[in-house]
Amino acid sequence: MLDPEGARNLFDQIQKIWIEPEIMRRQQTGTLMKGFRIRHCLIRLPTDKPPIVEFNDEIHWIASVKKAPGTSFEKGQQVFIHEVEEIRTVQRPEVNGKPVAFVFLHWEGNSCNIFFDFSPNVLHQVGWYLGEEIAKCLHSVLVDKTLLVYDDLQSQLQKIGLWAAPALLPYPLSKIAKQLKEGDIEGARAILLERCTSDYLEGLSKKWWSLKHFSTKKTLIQNALVAHKEGKYDLSIHALLPQIEGIITDWVYTKMPENEIPWRMGSKTKKFHDLVLEQTTVFSYEKIVNSAIDFILGGPVLKTFKRWVEQIDQAFPNRNVVEHGKYDDSLFTADNSTKLFLLLDTLSYIISWHSKK
Repeated sequence: MLDPEGARNLFDQIQKIWIEPEIMRRQQTGTLMKGFRIRHCLIRLPTDKPPIVEFNDEIHWIASVKKAPGTSFEKGQQVFIHEVEEIRTVQRPEVNGKPVAFVFLHWEGNSCNIFFDFSPNVLHQVGWYLGEEIAKCLHSVLVDKTLLVYDDLQSQLQKIGLWAAPALLPYPLSKIAKQLKEGDIEGARAILLERCTSDYLEGLSKKWWSLKHFSTKKTLIQNALVAHKEGKYDLSIHALLPQIEGIITDWVYTKMPENEIPWRMGSKTKKFHDLVLEQTTVFSYEKIVNSAIDFILGGPVLKTFKRWVEQIDQAFPNRNVVEHGKYDDSLFTADNSTKLFLLLDTLSYIISWHSKK
């Protein structure tokens, strides 16, 4: 692990020795794309030929992946995002079938991850230990691409009560988006429930208790999970729905003077949004924050409830409907209870990410 100064010196050397000369070469030959921006860079260093410098989509990895349920691959087959659940590891970069020394750079926002291995060019090649770490970076690329698909389908996803929930990224949100494109709403709903079993939701919740704003509500949330497992979705939804506002309010109270905090949930949620994005963020985090907050403010969560006899939006438990005692069986379903757990998990993700930064 390099200290910050060592990392900066390494990055500067990589820029000077390999990246800048390659960009200059492409500029001189007219092969540099308009608006070019480096997201990834792989520099392969064979011993018998000049360095091979590739950027972004020019880079190809041989990867081991976890396939999406019901998916099978054959050699030479084109693979789509919705068919991949996880990238687990990658093989060493090669030239003509032989492993070579390399440097790989992956940008996330204003930071850059640097991986390098020069052992293939020496007599005593060490074991391959970077495959899983590089795979994590490539997995984040799948997340980013799924979020771009989400942008195109945001309104359709909101209509079925979904947002860019981190627990669904990249799969099964990528598959749900595909089903929606094909007009298969019931298929999209089935995929959500297939993934988000009671055990899966319980696993998500175990990550929440390190956060004070969740740990103080642990007993209540766990009781709601028991109710969910028993199919008592009216109980789980009534228990969890107020906690969306409660967690947001508790967190905002730790960041602002009390007399500056708005009292309406909508205004507090907007303030929460501004505070968690006040620092420089990476693409995926900003997209997740914006989609979740837009879902709360502009989606079915806080939708205005004006008339007692009006038709209820069944896509997500509406705060005003449920907490004012308007009982409608169509709201108390397995997928609506599931979505509430996912929204709590999204708030946990946002707060945890912000705390680490």
